[in-house]
Amino acid sequence: MTQGTGSPAFRYYAFISYSHRDKAWADWLHRALEAYRVPKRLAGQATAAGVIPARLTPIFRDRDELATAHDLGRKVNEALAQSANLIVICSPHSAASHWVNAEVLAWKRIGQDERIFCLIVDGEPNASDLSERTAEECFAPALRFRLDADGQPTSERTEPIAADARAGKDGKNNAKLKLVAGLLDVGFDALKQREQRRRTRHLTVITGFSVLGMAVAIVLAGMAIHERNQARMQRQQAEDLVGFMLGDLRNKLEAVSRLDILDDVADHALRYFEAQPDAGSIDSRAKRATALLLLGRVRLDQGKTDDAQRAFNESLRLSDALAVEGRHQPALDLAVVDAQSWLGKTAWQTGDTVQALAHFRAALPVVLALSGAHPDNQQALLRLAWMHSDIGHILEAQNATEGALHEYTAELEVDRRLTASKAVDRDYQTELAHAHDNIAALLYTRGDLDGAEKHYLSERDMLERLVAHDARDAETTNQLAIAQTYLAQVAEALGHTVSARDSLRQATAIGDKMLATDPGNMDKLGNLASYSRRLARNLRLSGNLTDAAPLLERASSLYARMLKQAPNDPRGKYGLAATQLEQARLDQQAGRAVPARSAADRALMRFTALLQVQSYQTDASLGVASVHLLLGKLDAASGDMASARAQWSRALGAMGASGDHSQDPDRLSVRAEVLTRLGRQDAAQPLIARLDAMHYRDAAFTAWRQSDAAATRPNAEVATETPKANR
Repeated sequence: MTQGTGSPAFRYYAFISYSHRDKAWADWLHRALEAYRVPKRLAGQATAAGVIPARLTPIFRDRDELATAHDLGRKVNEALAQSANLIVICSPHSAASHWVNAEVLAWKRIGQDERIFCLIVDGEPNASDLSERTAEECFAPALRFRLDADGQPTSERTEPIAADARAGKDGKNNAKLKLVAGLLDVGFDALKQREQRRRTRHLTVITGFSVLGMAVAIVLAGMAIHERNQARMQRQQAEDLVGFMLGDLRNKLEAVSRLDILDDVADHALRYFEAQPDAGSIDSRAKRATALLLLGRVRLDQGKTDDAQRAFNESLRLSDALAVEGRHQPALDLAVVDAQSWLGKTAWQTGDTVQALAHFRAALPVVLALSGAHPDNQQALLRLAWMHSDIGHILEAQNATEGALHEYTAELEVDRRLTASKAVDRDYQTELAHAHDNIAALLYTRGDLDGAEKHYLSERDMLERLVAHDARDAETTNQLAIAQTYLAQVAEALGHTVSARDSLRQATAIGDKMLATDPGNMDKLGNLASYSRRLARNLRLSGNLTDAAPLLERASSLYARMLKQAPNDPRGKYGLAATQLEQARLDQQAGRAVPARSAADRALMRFTALLQVQSYQTDASLGVASVHLLLGKLDAASGDMASARAQWSRALGAMGASGDHSQDPDRLSVRAEVLTRLGRQDAAQPLIARLDAMHYRDAAFTAWRQSDAAATRPNAEVATETPKANR
């Protein structure tokens, strides 16, 4: 089961390619993009580039990220393959750089030509067309020419998408916005106007914050010239101000996307803390550690991971010493845990899961000891649950599923303690529901369908209680509908068709209400369409074609509305393809071979196109295989067995050789059926045995197995592969 289908599958939002002589520009662009906060009205919308994120992070910089790499070529290719976009800083230096040209070639060879964006910082585009101006060329050769089918440069010209940061052109700010507009696939004018309106709306507030920040900086700078007693008093005042500035003020600036205002003041604060001796009361030094932690969070929000790590490390050094000196008072130990946790999150954000895991594991014994000594300390318990969850996610990402399951189970037990101590707290209840979700998703990938269903049921029940207590909580209501669909998928896999139908009907009812409040919302359109399609499949497999047909019509209509708003939205394309495949199955089951083949052909065309979209390749390949399986059945029913076998061979090819090792029951089921129809029972039987061990009893799987068994009995009529339709 794939959760969150349609979410980007990339590790990096963009890869910046540049000449080392343009490092200053790369530094500026890296900071500017990672600090940029997408306007709230745009975040979450679907475009041809995917769903618009709230932040453009993380950004990969080859020279910085690969400074210690031994195999640069392999590392670069891995990073390129894991990046959603390529940004090339263009100048005569980069145009002459073999490294930059090789990176652009590698990018084009993985079929991502349309996701290349250029930032011109010096030189002239296509100046090399004139022999006397060759030295002014700013585009690398790979940017100026297309590649042939073998990935080799041709003489056919291409025009890169470029923003021009030079004086007298776009300028730095407009060039940045043009790059952002291209990355998000939104209009530059709309983006610029939104930013101007936002700045105007908050100008008065921001001005006040700026003055306050300058005042704090002046206080910090002036402290060094005061006498010792006066300095001690002012140091405490300054640290209180810094705590406010990096805490409450940071939150207010974050709300208006202006954390950049804190830059100079935060630099002053960091230098101030580094210059202070480790003296003063425990309380004073604890405030300093807290302020450093807040400072690190500001820097992390801005994408300045090196500065963030420096602040977190200093906070940890102070907190460690204070915890020992203060005899492990709870607040001091919690400060150690928080510093380790944020160091782990920083490493995780940069892709260093090994270092992230080391920090999370360093925090775990501290918070374990604290929660053991103070079992009623809810803040300690909450952090303990977070540590287990974070460690579990890292282990799961490293395919250490046994260890991940152990951590998620520990998280669940801690969350149960929290809810038992404060049962009416919605936040703790939500934490517990998420713990059940973590375990359920992992169990499904391990083939433990019974265990997955148990935990999805617990998650569903908890979310239902939260919604019943506060029906206005739209976020929890939406999570309930999503949980119902995951529960239905597991229930269907176990053969619990009726309970799955109930879950899908409840999800559909929620989807109806949510779409009514915001009819143009892409997510709500997609969710309701998905619920309708899944419910139609459930009804069809139960033999109720009469009620299934209008649900498929509705799903098609909803996906069409999505694609009208965003014609290149991959979620809408995939949903429509899946709906057409389900329509083809319904027509085949009703004995309508011609419309079944027509719908299957349309689905095949859409699934095939989605094989080029990285985040949909796995789902699309299963879709292609399923269409060929169905077309083979239609050919076999018409007596053309040669064509049927050709279709089934194509289905097997679409799934690839790795399908034999998959634990995805739906994928295993399709592969086993294809192998059986091709007469390869020796290869199909291990897959069927694996599905039987999972207790996999999906109605489609059960039907074709019964049909296959009937076909092998002497003098037996071939059974239908799906339940008889209601007519």
